Amino acid sequence: MATSVVDAEMERLASRLPDLDDATRAEVLHTVRRVADKLLHEPTVRVKALANETGAVSYAAALAELFALDPDAVDAVTRAGVAEEGRQ
Repeated sequence: MATSVVDAEMERLASRLPDLDDATRAEVLHTVRRVADKLLHEPTVRVKALANETGAVSYAAALAELFALDPDAVDAVTRAGVAEEGRQ
């Protein structure tokens, strides 16, 4: 969802500033993605902690509910996260 918002805003920027050079556009994109990641980091960490409590819903279900996400997409991301943790 955040990626879609960032992409939409970058398209909006492109239409408003068509002469923006590629290097500047790439830096703006990188900055906007970092901001989105930072805004989502704490809620995601908190949801994960809550999901680990006894009697809590699953992490995937909590994320899907909190951020109004497609449950299948959340399952794919959480499976990828578990695989990454196992490799560390």
